[in-house]
Amino acid sequence: MQKASLAERIYSWTETLTMDKLVGQENPGPFFKWLFKIPILQYKLGLGWMIGRYVLLLTITGRKSGKPRHTPLEYIYDREHDRYRVAAGWGGKTDWYRNVCANPHVTVQVGRRKFHAVAEKALPEEVAQYMMTVSQRHPHMDRVWNRWSDQPVDGTFESYVYAARFFPSVWLREEGL
Repeated sequence: MQKASLAERIYSWTETLTMDKLVGQENPGPFFKWLFKIPILQYKLGLGWMIGRYVLLLTITGRKSGKPRHTPLEYIYDREHDRYRVAAGWGGKTDWYRNVCANPHVTVQVGRRKFHAVAEKALPEEVAQYMMTVSQRHPHMDRVWNRWSDQPVDGTFESYVYAARFFPSVWLREEGL
């Protein structure tokens, strides 16, 4: 397995610190809701290319308001199938995830690439495989998974499959493909 670069290790350590110490377990809280929205401004200013390697901008329709809602999300790109996977925190109790479940037709912007997409739920086994891969590269991530799962992640594939229910994920696939 490829060793993580120094930048990736610093990023992972910062993310873990943030999740462990600063982000609430029930919801992100008002400060982090605001902080997590900064990439929206970057995309609106035409600077999405600067963060597009890690963060995409998902535009969804509000399930109650019917208005467009913008959410920046970290993603994993599946080159073989030309699709992006994003995960919801807080057991799927995030607005963007609820909106996607109500209406899976979305707009995605990754860097300078912008397209209409359909959101399809990822299988728990796909999410578990990703979680295992991340934990192999960054062993401290099991603490993050355990923070939300009601059963400990013990390194077995089955424990990751179980924990995946607390990190529901969707694939974003360009419409028409």
